[in-house]
Amino acid sequence: MATSTTFLTLDKKGRATLPEEVRQALGVEAGDFLLLERTDRGTYELVPATLVPNDQLWFHQPEIQARVRRAEEEIASGRSTRTETPAEAQIFLDSLKRTPRRRH
Repeated sequence: MATSTTFLTLDKKGRATLPEEVRQALGVEAGDFLLLERTDRGTYELVPATLVPNDQLWFHQPEIQARVRRAEEEIASGRSTRTETPAEAQIFLDSLKRTPRRRH
């Protein structure tokens, strides 16, 4: 893998300007967030980041992510039911309430 070196100069407040080619390579522009992560080797990496609104934090919890992965696997394997209308969906959901479910 080819590498390149870019030197940055800090101003009195500790700020640096990323060269245009670095901003393009990272896909960032003015106002974007970057994480400065320390690696296992003791170096630092700049990683483009996005803030998650508080009302969406639940989705990023490990348990929820695991449930989403399981659901996606079930859909991909054909273990899902598709309905065409809200009424069909409600009938299907109601049938699940009446059917005793086996415990795993």
